[in-house]
Amino acid sequence: MKKQYRSDFDRRQNMRKENYEIFYYSDSHFQSVAEHRHDYFEFYFPVSGKIEMEIEGKRTPLSNRDAVVVPPRTIHRAVTENSERSYCRYVFWISAAYFRKLCTNMKGLSYVTDQAEAGMYIHHFSENEYSLIQSKILRLIEEDRSERYGGDDFTGLCICDLILTLSRLVYEHDHTQTVRQQEDPVQVMMQYIETNLDEDLSLEALGSRFFLSRSHIAHIFLDRTGMSVHRYVTKKRLERCADEIRTGRPISQVYQDYGFRDYSVFFRAFKKEFSISPAGYRAMYLHDPAYPGKRA
Repeated sequence: MKKQYRSDFDRRQNMRKENYEIFYYSDSHFQSVAEHRHDYFEFYFPVSGKIEMEIEGKRTPLSNRDAVVVPPRTIHRAVTENSERSYCRYVFWISAAYFRKLCTNMKGLSYVTDQAEAGMYIHHFSENEYSLIQSKILRLIEEDRSERYGGDDFTGLCICDLILTLSRLVYEHDHTQTVRQQEDPVQVMMQYIETNLDEDLSLEALGSRFFLSRSHIAHIFLDRTGMSVHRYVTKKRLERCADEIRTGRPISQVYQDYGFRDYSVFFRAFKKEFSISPAGYRAMYLHDPAYPGKRA
């Protein structure tokens, strides 16, 4: 994470902006905060370090693939037993009024907050699911810090994208069988692909998982998306690699994590997709944070 995106930790528990605030905190000596409540929603995403979240008197250890949603007027605090260890996390606040406004045009946003209102505050995600969530957080932070044209509108889209992604993942965790029965197979496969980019996503593997023939999958996928399964998987993997490169992770680690076992293959695919080499992309991004939004 680039230094200019980090926020100095402020123990205040009130919003200074009207609609939302988002922070990336990285502390080497984090101190437990006192119990508190506020009148906005808080989304809390641990990145590294050992921490517990105490909500209405109940403590739960958090992992770096958890998300915590705290509704307004709910007593909570973050607790650590070892303040000497570093602790990193994303914190997103959104006012209840602004959230209700967003929900008027996008009903699906409220699933994860409705769950929190019912007492289900903490959600656990797979590594790939959390990587997807983190990519949404990073896009929001980048847009929040930029001064590009249409910033307010685009930030609103990023907020909806983040919360709707959380709501979808939590809903699917809660309704695994129902989702597979009700959704069309292409939509289910697309979601599976996006959250399992480091797995075997060949036609054979997808066919075994979804009990469909390879030829049928190839036909319906091409018909619905206009591209082959292989092209769709490659595109999604490249997009995730680009997100990871923008966080500062070494390119040599990134491409191997997302199914590219040979750097030359990754290099050619990346350059074809983004019209620039992986190293050039990273260098351009460090020079101009707005660059990932551009295409040649």
